[in-house]
This record gives sequence, C-alpha cells and structure tokens, in this order.
Amino acid sequence: MDEPTFSWESTLPFSPAHVFEWHTRPGAFERFNPPWRPVRVIKPPNSLRDGEQVAIKLPLLGPLSLRWDLTHRDFLENVQFCDEQIRGPFRAWKHIHRFIPEGPSSCRMRDEVYFTPPFGCSLLSPHVHRELKRLFHLRHMVLATDLTLHARWKEQPRKRILISGASGFIGSALTAFLTTGGHSVIRLVRRPTSHPDERFWNPSSNQLDPAVFQDIDVVIHLGGENLLGKRWDKEFKKKIVESRVTSARLLCSTIANLPKKPEAVIIASGAGFYGDTGSTTVDESAPGGSGFLAETCKAWELSARSFLNDTTRLVHLRIGTVLNAKGGALKKMLPAFSMGVAGILGSGDQFMSWIALQDFLGIIEHVMYTPTLSGPVNVTSPLPVSNREFTKTLGAVLRRPTLIPTPASLVRLLFGEVANEALLASNRVEPKALLASGYQFVLPQLEDALRYECGIAS
Repeated sequence: MDEPTFSWESTLPFSPAHVFEWHTRPGAFERFNPPWRPVRVIKPPNSLRDGEQVAIKLPLLGPLSLRWDLTHRDFLENVQFCDEQIRGPFRAWKHIHRFIPEGPSSCRMRDEVYFTPPFGCSLLSPHVHRELKRLFHLRHMVLATDLTLHARWKEQPRKRILISGASGFIGSALTAFLTTGGHSVIRLVRRPTSHPDERFWNPSSNQLDPAVFQDIDVVIHLGGENLLGKRWDKEFKKKIVESRVTSARLLCSTIANLPKKPEAVIIASGAGFYGDTGSTTVDESAPGGSGFLAETCKAWELSARSFLNDTTRLVHLRIGTVLNAKGGALKKMLPAFSMGVAGILGSGDQFMSWIALQDFLGIIEHVMYTPTLSGPVNVTSPLPVSNREFTKTLGAVLRRPTLIPTPASLVRLLFGEVANEALLASNRVEPKALLASGYQFVLPQLEDALRYECGIAS
C-alpha cells in the first residue's frame, strides 16, 4: 500500500481490544467532533462494519455547510476499520484506523489518511495537513483522557442515567462521554420524543410522568436558561430563575414520591452561589453571597433540597466557568482574542474559577461512584486565576496580543447588570470536597486546559 498522505499515532496503556471497543460505542464520533468546527451527523452508522454508511454536514461559512457521505470498509475486529468517501469535499478520501498491539496491555493507535485535495488542487494540501494535524491532536488527547477517566471505575457496574439539558454543549458532551464509558443514557426532552432513549417532560406545564424514572440509577439535571444568552432585564432575569427553580422542583418532587428512588440525584448549580469573594478563597462551607446570581443559586438548590433532603443522595454541583471552544464563555471570547483585539476587563484583578470541560465530565462520573459526596460540591479547578492571568494565557495559547483593555465603565455600558455579577465580580473558589474525595484533575493548569479544549498543541 502507498504511504498515507497524512498519519498520526500515539501509544495508549490499554489493549487493542479495549481501545477498539471504545470506538464501537455510541458517542465515540461525537467525542471526536472538533469544538472549533463541529460537524452535524445527518445519518449515523449502526456499526463500524463493512457497508455501513454515515452522512455528516461540514460547516463552511456562517449558515453554509457541505454534505459528506462515507462508507465503512476493511473491518477487522480489534485490528482496524476504514471510512471512505462516497461523495463530499475531497477528490478522494480514505481514513484507516489501526489498533497495533504493543505488549500485553498497551497499543499504538495509528490513523492513516489517504486523500486527494478538493478539485485535485495540490495548493490546498498544506491547509488540509494543518487542519488534520489539529484534529488528530485533539482526537488522540480525547481518547487518552476518556479511557483514563473511565478506567478509574472499570470494576464498578455501569449505570443507567437520566439527563435533562442533554442538548446543550455540556450535556451533549456528557452524554457522549458516558455512553463511550459503557453507561446507558436516557435524555429528558421538551419536545415529542423521536428516539427510544428519550423521555418527554415539560416543566413549564408541570408535566413529568413518574414512569420515566423506572430502572434509573442516577439523575443529572443540567437544565436552565443561558445566563449569557442576552442582556439582563427584568423579564429575562425572571426567566433565568424560573427555568432553574421550576424544573428542579418538578424533578425532585416527582422523585420524592417514587416507591423506588434513584441512588443519586445530581443537580447543576453555580459557583456564583458565593457572590463576589474578592481575594478570599471560599469552599463548600462558606455561606451564600449576595446579588442576583447568588440568590438564584440559593433558590435553585433549595427547590431540590426541600423535597429530597435525607431521602436520596442529592448533590449540588457549584460549577465554575466551563472552558470549551464549542460553547459558553470561551466561545464568546475566542473571536476577539483570535483577532488580537482583546485585553483585561476592568482592573483585571478579579478572580475567575474555571473548569475544563474534560474535567467536568470526569467529575460527574466520580460523583456518581462516590457515595460520600453529597450536598454542595464545587466544580472548579484547584487553581483559579485572575482575569489578567486568564487574558495573558489565552492570548499566549492563540499567539495573539492582548493589549486592548476594556474599562469597567465600558463593560457595564455594554453588558449591563451581568457585568457586575459575572464579568467584573471576583470568584475565588476551592474544590475542597472533590479533592478530599480523591478526585484527580486531568487538566488543573489553565494553559493545558485551554490548549486541550481549543485543540492547540504546545
């Protein structure tokens, strides 16, 4: 066979069969989906075996996208599989995934890509190579960290998990992470169900059939209006509160009346619970702060606790700023940083408690399997940073200057109340409960986390 046009490989401390099986599970393709250019699956394959086809939409510019149809071939269980273009952007494309033994319990994962550039234009080859290098750097990091995180619980039984908010960027990543780990995931949706693994509910009209909890081991509630979805006004703030309190109340009041309850209920909250902490570090023992976000988090947690207190294990995840290029605050920051027109906000001295999405996923599985964790759990890196340090680090990762500060007065003018609550407020939070329970962070350092979540090699 000719030499591949592009190849990438890494060694993993897992057997070829173990790594191959991960690729066969639901969610594997989604875990590999690059956050900076996410593709949409139109037709997923039923397996990796010969003849199975997959259709995806590649984003181009704005709303424009391009359909790409591929078929699987050359399937050898625990050895290799291949996807080859039927029609799409390349003149020709073939991608072989190889699983090469290296001792009794390790393997070399090798991706070989044979392609002819679009329109047969060789001038496009360097660009394709750059994109593939970035993509496969990410894919191999995701594979290694996912396998490592799941291996921590390899002796434990797999769980059947009900998730609300599974369509968001965090929820969709969590669903894919859990299913590639062998867990079964049922999604709570607010539209007519279209898949066997979906269940309907509608918190705004108090609709939730208790039967959806049958045989469920763990409930994870991630729902809630996006805090940064628009400028805060009275109506939107009401929507933020109601979307959290109403849904948590319905979920937990229904569970409270079940004859057989799930073993754990995990509900998202926010590190905003503590309000503006200045330079003071706070842990789960600290009281709630003041301000709209703090009061919202208090009401959110109370709406669950008042029904489930002492009846089942209830965990409130006080989540910091989740870093991932696909969504949330980082996605909103990247355009300005990428253009080199970003800088510190206000004084730059305010602290930011952040968490890499990859660690967030690992923490969820850790909480599921750690019965000693209950009540509030701070989901933040053990190393919070100032806005100044965050700005400098993101600029360095992207290789862009960060010399254009935004005065506090302008931040308030542009963003209104959210400026004081989220952008200029200091939030210095310690994940004391997680550290005491033995969770080992995979990305505790900000630069490593930003490189990982943006797919940028050092």
